[in-house]
Formats: sequence, structure tokens, C-alpha cells
Amino acid sequence: MFSKFSLRSKGIRSQKEKNSRYGQINSTLPTDKDDYNRKENQSYSASTSVSQSEQKISLNSEVSTPLAHVADRNLTSLSSFGWFSTHDSKQSQRASSATSDDIGIETYVLVPYEDAEEQFLQENEGYFMHLSVDNVRKDQYPKLELERLVYLDHATCPLYSHFQVEQHMQIILEQDGPYLGTISAVNNPSTDCNTYIDETSKRLLDLFNATQDDYTVIFTPGLASCYRLFGDMHPFQKGSLLLISPDAHEFVRYVANASVQRGAKTEPMPLRKTDLCVNTNAMHQLLTTRGWTGFGNGLLIYPVQSCSSGMRHSLNWIVEAHQNGWKVLLDVASCLPTVNADLSLYQPEFVVGSLHHILGYPSDVGFLLVRRSSHSICSQRGTARLKIAEAPEHGKCVHVVTEGESLSIHTFAALKFGLEHLETVGFSAMQDRVQSLFAWLVKTLKSLKHQADEKPLVQMYGSLDLKYRGSILVFNILDSTGNAFPAGLVQRLAERNNIFLGICCFSNPELSLLLHPKSGRRTGRAGKDASTFQLSAVRLSLGPVSTFEDVYRLAEFLTHFGDEDYTSSEAVGYVEEHIQYC
Repeated sequence: MFSKFSLRSKGIRSQKEKNSRYGQINSTLPTDKDDYNRKENQSYSASTSVSQSEQKISLNSEVSTPLAHVADRNLTSLSSFGWFSTHDSKQSQRASSATSDDIGIETYVLVPYEDAEEQFLQENEGYFMHLSVDNVRKDQYPKLELERLVYLDHATCPLYSHFQVEQHMQIILEQDGPYLGTISAVNNPSTDCNTYIDETSKRLLDLFNATQDDYTVIFTPGLASCYRLFGDMHPFQKGSLLLISPDAHEFVRYVANASVQRGAKTEPMPLRKTDLCVNTNAMHQLLTTRGWTGFGNGLLIYPVQSCSSGMRHSLNWIVEAHQNGWKVLLDVASCLPTVNADLSLYQPEFVVGSLHHILGYPSDVGFLLVRRSSHSICSQRGTARLKIAEAPEHGKCVHVVTEGESLSIHTFAALKFGLEHLETVGFSAMQDRVQSLFAWLVKTLKSLKHQADEKPLVQMYGSLDLKYRGSILVFNILDSTGNAFPAGLVQRLAERNNIFLGICCFSNPELSLLLHPKSGRRTGRAGKDASTFQLSAVRLSLGPVSTFEDVYRLAEFLTHFGDEDYTSSEAVGYVEEHIQYC
């Protein structure tokens, strides 16, 4: 199902030729607006679809390596370069019988973009059947096309559509009565306010295939506020246990600190060192022996998709946790809308997330979902503070908590229009496209190697089994000695080529030790406080309108790090700055 590449080799006879080749990063791609206009240009429509009869294709079952291998060499394992090598030299295929004597300086070159795209479409029906999303991209995100931007940092901040902003501005300008800037959504009796809040909550729950009969929605000013609120609201008991995934969001510390202050204990969710997947045996033992015993309540906290490691953790852990008397707090902040989280099949007691990480605009709006069949929201006696009670909910289905900050009517109007826009694109279309792009990208990056000695160029963290992956990939670029280039350096060089990537720092000591066991020994300490060393990595995250051109241009850019002349001439200046990127 991966793009087919043909053998292309060049003997580089002069430094001028080499610099010329690497200076043309996107020479095979369309370079102006007219090139895009020559493609099919349909108007944006919520009901846009592509006729299956016109798209009928026969899938090619042949899977070929995504890069052309020129010389027949013994490939080097990455095991000596990092603790989470995903390179498997046995999977590499050599597509040439030419010897190194026949070729000057061998290189790996992606085939022309048009050929690669054609093969990709033939082998990925899930992407091909949703080409209408490309028209949404042109109409609603025109800057990407006009300025030829590759945006792969949706985990930090998604892109917002023209439709959402235009509708929001129209609401503001047509607001009845005097314009007051921000009108608080708390304790406001207006019909418009209630309508926007109610519509936003309904559309949000639709993302999870749930309704207001299933979950109470609490809106807060951001994800950090959600975690703080939950830590304050939840009735932790002395001796109870919190099982927290090491790759959970850093804001989980608010819950951990609140629980410890009330006598609870915390333990890390067991992840395998080899691939960052959950250690099934160890996890089963923890759930069966430590939950709902004499210690009190057990609470499992983990993300559907980790923003730190990129790993996607199974929702089946919710079922096993419930079977053993545990409650579950599920973090969905980094998975929507490109990764599915169906709460009709799996019903955790609590769900925490961020609308900012779904829509990008407006910023700083989080949400906490509480299952109504098992828990209710009540006010603490004598105060306005909310508490969680273990009793079915029969009251309000939506709450707005401000924590001293303002959430206005206009904010909820913008959220409503943003969610409405995503619905018109289609969640299944987004998710099918992302799965196809991610699979091609992983296969391609695994094949990238240094020109001189064919040592692996990219170190990817976590399992590359696609059932454990979603839309986020965390990786580092390695030099010929196996040392990682600074993540910030890779990011800044990418921006020179209009490619925007993210960076993640593994500030959690447990995760740092998993990713880099030597980091604890560097400080001369042991235990949870062992790591003051923070490993940073490049993070790419696909979004609703990411395209094959985006991932192709990224792969083409990364091949340049396999050329020592490129790294020495372009990167040395940034290395010398010794900038702390985290």
C-alpha cells in the first residue's frame, strides 16, 4: 500500500553539481498558483463528493520500498544509536545490481512528485475516495496553497477555516444592542448565550458519538484548567491509587498533586521500553490487584493519543479497568478530530480535552465530560465550587466554569461554527486520509539513510505498528555517528523551506528514562527524580486537510540531512548557537 519508487542514481563529479541538486528542494512540485488551478477546481460544499464510478481503481498489491537503493551494502542496525530504533535492516530491499564502482557517489532520490502521487492514490483507496477534501483546503485554507506552506504542527495548534472566522465576525458585528466587547457566558440569561453554549456542547458530544443524556459537559478556560478543576472536584480517598501513563499530558500533575495531598498514591502506567506500548501483563496485574481493594478507589489516567510520544493507546483498557472496579479519566486532547474516540462503545467516567486543540480558534477553551449514569455535579455547601458526587445526574447537562477568566458568548459562537465546519468536511474522510498519509510517511522515513555508509537517518520513537499510531510521529534526525541533530535545528531549517514542524520535550522523568535510560545515570541519581536531562525531539502531526504533497515535501527535505555537505554548510551555524529549545 506504499508508493512505488524507481531506481535513480547519479555520479556527482563536482561540488557544484551536489550543491545545485540539494539547493532545489521542491523542484518537482508545482511552483505557482496556476499549477494548482489546472487541477480539478470544485467549489466548497458540505455535500461535496466524488463519484465512485469515476474513482474506481484496481489496487496494486505489490509493496515496494519507498526509496531507491543504489549500492548493495550490509545495512547497519540502529540499535547502537538509540534505545527506540524502529529501523529493521532486514526489511530493506535493494533495487539495483549496480556496484559502487559503476556509480560515483551514490544517493537516495525520491521519484518525481507526480509519479509518487499517482502510485500513492492507486494504493490508498481511503485517501483517493476523499479527494473532495482537497477542494475544502483550497477554499477554506487558501494561504497553504498560495504560499506553498506545509503545516505539520496540528498537535500544537490546528488551522482554523475561513468559514469559522467569517461567521464569527458576522455574529459580532450583527450583535443586537450596544457592542460591549465580551459578554460573559456565566449566569447570562440571554437566549443567544444559551443557544450557542448548548449547540457547542451537542456538536462536541457528536465527535464522540455521545449525547447530553450520556455526559455532562463542563467548559473551562483551557486544558490546564480542566485538570485543576478535576483535581479539586474529585473525591479522592486516603490510600486510593492513581495509575497514570508516563506519556500523559504534563497538566496531569494537577490531579496527581491534589490526590497526594488527600492521601492517595500514584504509580506509572507500565509501558514497554522496546516500543512504548502498554505492558499488557504488568498492566493486568496492577488492575487486578490494586483497584477497589482496602486502599479505596482506583483511578486510571491515560491519553487516547499521546502528544509526547505519539503513541495511541487502546480504549480496551477502559473495559478491563471497569471490570476490576477502577474509574477512568481519558485524555482526548491530542486525538481529535483525526483519531476516532467512540464513547458509545467505551464509557469512561471522565473525559478531558481541549477545543483549542481541535479547532485552533478561539484559544484556551477546555472541556471536562462527566458520565451522567454514575456521577453528578453539585455545588459545595456554602460555596459556588463544583464537586463530583457518585450518584446519577438528573440536573443541568452543561456548566461553564471561568476560574476568574472570561468565556464570552462570542467564544461559544466561534466554537459552534468551527465544529460545524469540521462536520461538513467529514470525520471519516479526515481519519481515512490521515491513516493513509501516516502509513506512507513511516514507510518512507524508515528507508532514509546516509549517503556515505547507509546508516539510518531517522530515529522514530514508539511502535510503528499502525494500530498503535494515529496522527502524531515523534522522531529525531541522526548524523553519521548516530548522534541526534538538535530538534530546534531541524525545525528552523524546515521553516526555511516553508515546512512547519513541532518540538516536544520529555519533561516527565518517567518518560525521559524510558526514552533514554542513560539520562538518569548522567545526574548520578535514581528513582523518579533521576532525570534532570530532557530529551527533545521533532514532532509532526497531521491535520484534517493534510495532503500527500505535505508528507512528500517533508520526506524530500529530510533526505538532505544524509548529505554531509548540506549539514556542514547549512546547519553548523545553528549548532554553534547552543539554543535551549525547550
